[in-house]
Amino acid sequence: MNRPRVTVHTMASVDGRIDHFAGDVGLYYELAAGFPQDAVLAGSSTFLAAAAAEGIELTGEDPLPAAGPDAAGPDSAPLLVIVDGRGQLTRFAWLTQLPYWRAVLVACSATTPPTHLELLARHGIDRVVVGEDRVDLSHLLDVLASDHGVERVRVDSGGTLNGALLRAGLVDEISLLVAPYAVGGRSPATMFVADDLVDDAVTRLELSGVERLRGDTVWLRYEVTRATAT
Repeated sequence: MNRPRVTVHTMASVDGRIDHFAGDVGLYYELAAGFPQDAVLAGSSTFLAAAAAEGIELTGEDPLPAAGPDAAGPDSAPLLVIVDGRGQLTRFAWLTQLPYWRAVLVACSATTPPTHLELLARHGIDRVVVGEDRVDLSHLLDVLASDHGVERVRVDSGGTLNGALLRAGLVDEISLLVAPYAVGGRSPATMFVADDLVDDAVTRLELSGVERLRGDTVWLRYEVTRATAT
């Protein structure tokens, strides 16, 4: 079975920063909702940051459920897949109550603490162990295709996961909203964080679409050619 098609959907300033500017988040998710997608892939850090921004307490764990968590989303909603090899995310009730996905799946590795795997089991959160010292993203995509019928994945994450996917040659498309801001400064919060995406590893893209949207935001779409730039 072929691995799913992977689209990285992100918003950045004109200088590539994904922090310290007030982009049109509503527009970002309006476009995201229009993608054909069977799964949404994100890193645990993304949800830790989202919870902190919303004032959601994430220490400890949720009360034990009487049964497995009932996801609020319809069966047609995508599967939420969280990459969490270090077992950072310990509370899931606030996620399963959101209507954006049909279920939650946590991707772990062989070095994920056993206590965390036990926590996931106690709370009825599905998990998959792929990779040794870290989550093997290629294997994860294969499992999503073979075990969950996933054909299209939208990545909604930060630069670390985006960079890891690009470095591994697992990105097929980049959907980039360029917000009308220039942030400047130095920050690791860029679209793709991967130190080895330089020299011979620079990824060549082909422009497939350009649109000017509201608020002077520009939507760029690129296909990844698999060839490296010279």
